[in-house]
Amino acid sequence: MRRSLTLNIRQLRYFYLSACSGSFSGAARSENVSVQAVSKALIELEDELGSPLFDRGGSGAVLTPFGEALVRPAHEAIASFDAVVRAADTYLEREEDAAASGLRLALITPPFAKENMMRNAFSRIFTHMSSTKVTLFRSLGTEAFADLKSGMIDAMITVGTFNDPRCICRPLGKVSVGVFMGKDHPLRRKRLLSFADLEPYPVLYNRSIDEFNDTILVSCRRAGLASPTVEVNTDDGVADLLEDRNGYVLGVYLKALDVKPLAIMHRVDPADAPRIPICAVALKERDNEQLESFIHFIRNEFPLVKKMFSS
Repeated sequence: MRRSLTLNIRQLRYFYLSACSGSFSGAARSENVSVQAVSKALIELEDELGSPLFDRGGSGAVLTPFGEALVRPAHEAIASFDAVVRAADTYLEREEDAAASGLRLALITPPFAKENMMRNAFSRIFTHMSSTKVTLFRSLGTEAFADLKSGMIDAMITVGTFNDPRCICRPLGKVSVGVFMGKDHPLRRKRLLSFADLEPYPVLYNRSIDEFNDTILVSCRRAGLASPTVEVNTDDGVADLLEDRNGYVLGVYLKALDVKPLAIMHRVDPADAPRIPICAVALKERDNEQLESFIHFIRNEFPLVKKMFSS
């Protein structure tokens, strides 16, 4: 039986942030409001939905099974709403000449060290080599997919395949798997790591990332990686995993991503870890000659581009 509800985006945002941070105060800090405002909005949301989202018997924001079931739909609703805001901002800010002649690509990846440097370098190289103005920015999958459907970007660039009947996913090339480890990790002196080496140590998992597409973690677990996963959603959580728990983060093996002396990139033995495709994902219904030319060019030049960032 369908119900007519009067939910608002503020309630859903407070719910999602509370679920991710594990506390109502964390959501309040993120939105720069009082804890009372968050609590009031969540109570109103629970009244509207007809069931508790959080178990308030203990400390922190502990989700009920009902709340667990709504985290992902809430995230998708927020992403769709935010896409409208971004679409309006982009339309107002975009210069007509740039809009007419360029490609906007979203790199689907969590935040990473040297992010701005790498994005700007790739944008300049792609623009120079392909003679097409390329703007590359980082985004999480759900937000980028909303932007793709709204027409605000031309394609998503994913690390690993993406499956959706509305899209076509084309591989551009493949990359090797690496791991980030803290400077005091027991395996820090071993340059080539096997799955057996990594098995005792926890690996970072993030629901919003690893449930969107076939990420490096998903592919490696399918290939036999047995490390325990630890869900991490914050920068502090990443630091704790690397520095205090001897954990590690899977990534593309590029020496340019080293953050010495804090964290170092190690290669995973290719006998264990599959090579991961870098893919361009676009909507089937939307023809774009510039994008087609760009994909064809990058496929041919992918080994050269990868080599430039691997030395």
